[in-house]
Amino acid sequence: MIAVILSFGIGIQAGEPSGDLAAPAQANATSESSNESSDHSRDALKNWKATGWPLMQQFCIDCHSEDNLEAGLDLSGFETLDSNATAVTARVLEMVRFGAMPPDDSELPSIDERKRFVDSIESTLYAVGCDLTPKSGKVTARRLNRAEYNHSVRDLFGIDIQPADDFPSDEVGAGFDNNGDVLSLSPMLLEKYMAAAERVASAAIVDPDTLPRLDLDVAPDRLPVYGNFKVGSFNGRFLDKESFIWLDIKPPFAGEYRISVRGGNTLPDDKPRTVAIFDAAGILRATGELKYYGGSGGSESFSAKLDLPAGEQRLFFDVIHDDRELVVGESRFEELDRLDGKRMKSVLEKLSTPVPPERNFDKSDHPFMFRAISIDGPSRYEPDVLPPFQSKLVRRVAPRRRGRYSDVSKTAAYSLQPLMRLAFRGPVSDDDVAPYAQLVEMATDQGESFYVGMQVAISAILVSPRFLYRVETPPADAKPDDSGDVALTQHQLATRLAYFLWSSTPDDELLQAADKGRLDEAMLRSQITRMLRDPKSDALASQFAAQWLGLRNLEEHTADAEKFPALTPSLRNAMARETELLFLDVLHENKPVSEFLTADYTFVDRELAKHYELDFDADGFQRVSLAATPRRGLLAHAGILTLTSSPTRTSPVKRGKWILENILGTPPPEPPAGVPLLDEAKVASADATFREQLELHRQSPTCASCHRVMDQLGFGLDQFDAIGRFRTMENGHPIDSSGEMPDGREFNSASELSRMLSQSEQTAFSKTLTRRLLTFAIGRELAPTDRCVIDQIMENTREDNHRLVDLITQVVLSRPFRFQTPATEN
Repeated sequence: MIAVILSFGIGIQAGEPSGDLAAPAQANATSESSNESSDHSRDALKNWKATGWPLMQQFCIDCHSEDNLEAGLDLSGFETLDSNATAVTARVLEMVRFGAMPPDDSELPSIDERKRFVDSIESTLYAVGCDLTPKSGKVTARRLNRAEYNHSVRDLFGIDIQPADDFPSDEVGAGFDNNGDVLSLSPMLLEKYMAAAERVASAAIVDPDTLPRLDLDVAPDRLPVYGNFKVGSFNGRFLDKESFIWLDIKPPFAGEYRISVRGGNTLPDDKPRTVAIFDAAGILRATGELKYYGGSGGSESFSAKLDLPAGEQRLFFDVIHDDRELVVGESRFEELDRLDGKRMKSVLEKLSTPVPPERNFDKSDHPFMFRAISIDGPSRYEPDVLPPFQSKLVRRVAPRRRGRYSDVSKTAAYSLQPLMRLAFRGPVSDDDVAPYAQLVEMATDQGESFYVGMQVAISAILVSPRFLYRVETPPADAKPDDSGDVALTQHQLATRLAYFLWSSTPDDELLQAADKGRLDEAMLRSQITRMLRDPKSDALASQFAAQWLGLRNLEEHTADAEKFPALTPSLRNAMARETELLFLDVLHENKPVSEFLTADYTFVDRELAKHYELDFDADGFQRVSLAATPRRGLLAHAGILTLTSSPTRTSPVKRGKWILENILGTPPPEPPAGVPLLDEAKVASADATFREQLELHRQSPTCASCHRVMDQLGFGLDQFDAIGRFRTMENGHPIDSSGEMPDGREFNSASELSRMLSQSEQTAFSKTLTRRLLTFAIGRELAPTDRCVIDQIMENTREDNHRLVDLITQVVLSRPFRFQTPATEN
């Protein structure tokens, strides 16, 4: 099949899209914008000299000058901050923003002074001016990642076969696997795409002629008769008025079957007899009338269509000799209650024994003759037999006469156009469709069925760059605005929205809105509401939240199997699902994001409830209260606690680092070169707590500044062991879960830590989450200029406490989501 595609010239090559799919060169920003930026740079330098430089002199120069080169760093020449200082200043930014500098034994800046210092550096060094229109940023053409491919196939074809699970793992950039800068296309992946396309096409469309059928033609000597009968000429079965026939059949599929009965009335009185067909439950399914059979060798016949289920079943054929009224679906088989299983078995056993015909018997005692019964089908399948979208994918079948099809391309195009519009996420012209329709004709010319030809065309669609890549090429007539950016087209915007909220292709409603040019702010808000109500929005949990919080690492997390045998694969899955379900609860209820830290409820199944020592008697995952427990929010989720532990014990360092990165948005700087990691084997002792052991590590001046922040936060979670079980003792000592916030406030338990973070650090947490949402939504690493966008989102959602759907909505309405900075010629 794929060979046909490639020989026709429709395919892809390893690497990035090229030709008309490559982003064209666009004009640079206008000179007016350049002048505005230059003015801002001069203003920023003035601000640095007036604000940032005095703070650096006050808090930094005493230890980092030519006379006192602490850590080999001289900041005395930074009065005129410029881009040459980028690397050094970035390190300074990390340390000050994190709180590792200045050290405890020095004069410490206030929170406001830290913020003014950081803002001044960023504004000067990166020309970040929130009074300007910030650049939207360039986004590399993005290949669909594995999840996006699977979801797109599911929604296009109605089949959830997960073909991309066989692909190599996607690379991760800026914390997510939808970053265009890392999503390359290797030759091996190209081969996987070819195989997946064939697999999907074969599962999406099935040629009905290739499916098993029931073709049953029962001769008279094989008809089992319950009761008395005579054998006449040509082995016809002549039944008395009390007898009937039954057949045991096994239709391969549920669907419509045609049943034909040959026979007739044995008396030439012109009075037809009614043959009633009952199912095994005794319900009348169909009737037919047969007249006089015409004498030796003759017969009448009738046919009826029945919807039959798949599998073994029994049908009864009874002749009605009176004038009673029969109602299909209501009348019952009166003989059902007198059936004798042993007698029926005996009849079947005797079928192999020939019965000689009788020439002379009184036909008035045997008034009806059965000549044969045939059953064939299905002629129409139940919906669950054929692939779910087959009727949409093959809207018409090309006519076929004497083994040859006609009007193949035209008929195929009629079905392919709506599919290609969805697969390519925008309008397709007749010229776009024609090559794929011709593939169908080529296949039928080679002797394949029309259905196989459609499979070939679908395979070609699935290896097209227009499906595999999300390329946001500006139209040729696009005009950059004053900042040099261009707005996404309506269909590009629809695609961004769909892959943000669903990790899947836009549906027809969203594309129709794009077709009509209606994706303005009001429509975007409406579509967000609709799309988040759709079950497909669960992808925000499995794709966004799972990567933001590191849940994907649970499966591979190393834990000592002897020490923690309870950490089974199923428990790991339950841990991850618990956190995803909390995310979905906050999402669907549009709760403030602080709920992630304070929730006094969670979602558990039996195994996780046992792990938490909760009373639980239900199937699947259910919401349970944690009000009477020490657990609150994400920080007490077993999955998070397990991920942030070492193989044999808890790790306050890892747990504190996780809080700093994922909650406060202030990741600690990388440790200086040459600083050894904590050697657990060297410092551990049977009766020492890990808090005591960490003191040895913090005695090093190069470690103390960072560890005093990380470790203190991590200690707050020490009530939970390395797989998230609550505990009160360690090595015979009571657990000490006390610690300090970066600003010096003290807490004594995990729940107090969560409460403090939710209260005083709500903005920091909301900002961290928003940065991650924006990164995921636009598929690139954020730039310093994006700081202004984040700040604006914070301001727009502050009054209602930064609710999750509100943050998502503001991300979609933001400039980086709706605009792009075009590529420029080198």
